[in-house]
Amino acid sequence: MREAKKAGNPEHSNKGARRRVRLLAFAMVGFMTWAALILWNQQGHLGVKAAQVEELGQKREETTKLNEGYKKEIDRLNDPEYILQKIRKEYHYSKPGETLFYTPKSP
Repeated sequence: MREAKKAGNPEHSNKGARRRVRLLAFAMVGFMTWAALILWNQQGHLGVKAAQVEELGQKREETTKLNEGYKKEIDRLNDPEYILQKIRKEYHYSKPGETLFYTPKSP
């Protein structure tokens, strides 16, 4: 008897199939929306991180240049003549019998 109802009314079985297809389509649309929002959010974070990486790269280059300057200064401080020049210039040191002349700096 049940077989007769199913065979006699094919729309009844199609109705359930359509409902499942609609439910699956709704779930897919929901999933795709969620995935798109996550992707959008990640792209924003990625842009911020890329800017930070670039800024840190520039700071690294500046620090490397500063470090090289300090290394050169250390090498020069090992030279007695350079030390004598530096002492004379910065501390106005003079040898006995020498007279220092200062010229005014022009504004």
